[in-house]
Formats: sequence, structure tokens, C-alpha cells
Amino acid sequence: MLIFLDYSVAGQGRRLMTEPKGIATGDRVELHYRVLLADDTEVENSGEQAVSVIVGGTDLPEIVADALVDKHSGEHLRIGIGGSDEAFGTYDPQNTQVIAREKFTEQVRPDLGALLEFELPDGESIAGHVIGISDEGVSIDFNHPLIGRDCVYEIAIVSIDKRKD
Repeated sequence: MLIFLDYSVAGQGRRLMTEPKGIATGDRVELHYRVLLADDTEVENSGEQAVSVIVGGTDLPEIVADALVDKHSGEHLRIGIGGSDEAFGTYDPQNTQVIAREKFTEQVRPDLGALLEFELPDGESIAGHVIGISDEGVSIDFNHPLIGRDCVYEIAIVSIDKRKD
């Protein structure tokens, strides 16, 4: 299991005992994040706009949400996740499908290695990687692309909205 936490607080020294409690499960947190592979290749970035997540919800892997607990606004974290931690689930070969080539349009080209977005019958979107192209169709892998891979989450906590009990 590969887990490391490294955090710092921008411009802050020791914390006072009167300071509000840190993040708890259920709190809404505004943050910036980046996800990097072990070789520092960036695979996801929240961009300039902070994103809002509920700690303990489905927005973040559990290991990342757990690392946020007791942290404060202004803190920066670097959270390592090992591929064997199954933070993104386990690989399921049944999550691959062959889709007929005629189902694709000029705007959505099924190039090998491409990440494509599909709409489910309930309107929800799901992403899939093109893993093969043949006369039979286009093979799409709908497993999470980080399953089994070591990665790092870099997080900057912008603000915390404490849940109301």
C-alpha cells in the first residue's frame, strides 16, 4: 500500500486552540486539485475555478477524502495512492463493449486511445477509452482509467462550509 501525506499551510505558523475545527465528513469544501501519475504526468486538473466537493461523498476517492479530515483552509496536501489500494475500483472485464462503427459520427471519431464520452439512457454521462478498432466495431473500456495505477492528488483547500447538524 502506497500512501503518503505531505501538507503545508500557506503563511501560517502554529495554530491557536481557539481556531475552528478542521474539515469533517459531510462538510462542503472548495478546493483546487491536480491528479498526477507516478511519472508526474498530469491527468486531471480542476483549473482556475475551485471545485466544490462534499467530503465523504462520491466526488473523491475515499483515501483522498479521509486525508482532508481535520485540515483547514489554506492547507496544501499531496496524497499518494498506490495502484493496489483499489481507490478507483477493481478492473472488470465486463466493463468493455464493442460498439458498431456506424454508431459514431464525424464529430466523434473512434481513434485508438481516445477518451470518448457517452450518454446513458438516464442522461448521465460516462467516459470510455477506445482500446481497439476492427471490422466488427470499436472496443471501448469503461473501467476507470486510473485503476491499478499509482497516482498523486495535489490539493489546495480554498474554503470550508461546515455541515449543519
